[in-house]
Amino acid sequence: MITCHLMNGKFETQNTENFDEISHIIENKRKALAAIPLDAIIKILDVLGKGILKKPEINTHPGVSYISLWLRRENLDLICRVNYSNKGYLDGFLQTETNFLMMAQPRGIICHWIAANMPTLGFFSIVQAILSKNGSIVKMPEVFVPLILSILRELVNISVNYNGVTYSGKTLLDTIAIVTFEGKSALLSEQFSLAADCRVIFGGSKGVRAVSVLPCRDHCETIIFGPKYSFTVFDKAYIESDSFKSSLPLLVKDIAVFNQMACSSPHVVFMEKNKYPIRTIASWIQDAFEDLPETLRIQEISTGHCSKIINTRTRYLLSDEKNCIAPHDLSWTILIDQEVCLEEPIQGKCIFIKEINSIDDVIPLVNNKIQAISLGILNQEKRDVFARDITYQGADRIVIPGTIHDFTQPWDGIMTLNRLVRWVILRNN
Repeated sequence: MITCHLMNGKFETQNTENFDEISHIIENKRKALAAIPLDAIIKILDVLGKGILKKPEINTHPGVSYISLWLRRENLDLICRVNYSNKGYLDGFLQTETNFLMMAQPRGIICHWIAANMPTLGFFSIVQAILSKNGSIVKMPEVFVPLILSILRELVNISVNYNGVTYSGKTLLDTIAIVTFEGKSALLSEQFSLAADCRVIFGGSKGVRAVSVLPCRDHCETIIFGPKYSFTVFDKAYIESDSFKSSLPLLVKDIAVFNQMACSSPHVVFMEKNKYPIRTIASWIQDAFEDLPETLRIQEISTGHCSKIINTRTRYLLSDEKNCIAPHDLSWTILIDQEVCLEEPIQGKCIFIKEINSIDDVIPLVNNKIQAISLGILNQEKRDVFARDITYQGADRIVIPGTIHDFTQPWDGIMTLNRLVRWVILRNN
């Protein structure tokens, strides 16, 4: 049984046995979305971002403040220009350098599989479908549904004027269906996959493999955001500069946000040998953890994760070659050793810190599963060379401390909006 929490612009919970009705409604409603100029769509989303920031019942949820900033017109405009080169391609045929005109047409219905690690992930995926003028059927963990619905509900009362025409947020809302169903149901999973003109899949290795092999339409595009790993690197000059200590609160915030459950969460900090003992640097990181606001310092941890943290702390404390710094509770953990490797994530704000002879020592560790590397290198030429080497190895994003979770384009090496449209041509001669 499929539980539909939003369909046809109505926030009514209803059950259905297949996706036929849902697909039919969205297929009809997305025609109105396609007729809205892209700039008007961006204007509606900008109003939405400002509106949710004024709603205490919404903006107190983790990640909502960032959503509000991300929905700013300047940011969405930039995302679209990066993906499409010219936003006008979404609204009609434009002349190219060749002898034909070109346009970006929506693929149709996007079916989204949303992972269970980030409550706001589904919203970002929905907005990308809207910015490519597609309809959406979104399967997400039921625990995330109330938050996403509370944000989308604000679209009902939004209207904007663009070039003398009034456009409604309700038109955007009509193209979205939020559903939950048992993922173990082979029949429903196959039906969901077959409803898609494009599949957007977020998840771990097992989930991604399971969805990827589902039958789909011959023309269906599949965009996969699988499991990724992130870490941090500081070179000697950076550590010995004034920039280093001021960057540690930003690093710790990167660790704390999402409780290290996001693919963009750093798990290891590599530090080139410098004038400070590693234990001294660990104490500075400790201070940054203790200065975290309570909402980030105290986060719910599952029983399994609690056991994992306790066992790891014990193992490090009993080792002559390792060390552990931690409070009496499980709010954060600093694990110190010298092995140059990418450690298995513990989560729950458990960070491994390692001293290395050269930042180049981490290059062999990088592969195509590395999403983001937060980098502290003062010399711009050295930074560029290092970034070129590690991105060649497979890393997708090189960022600075405090920005590792910023949802930018490209993401995981993919220009998502560009993949969500079909590039069509019109030849006149």
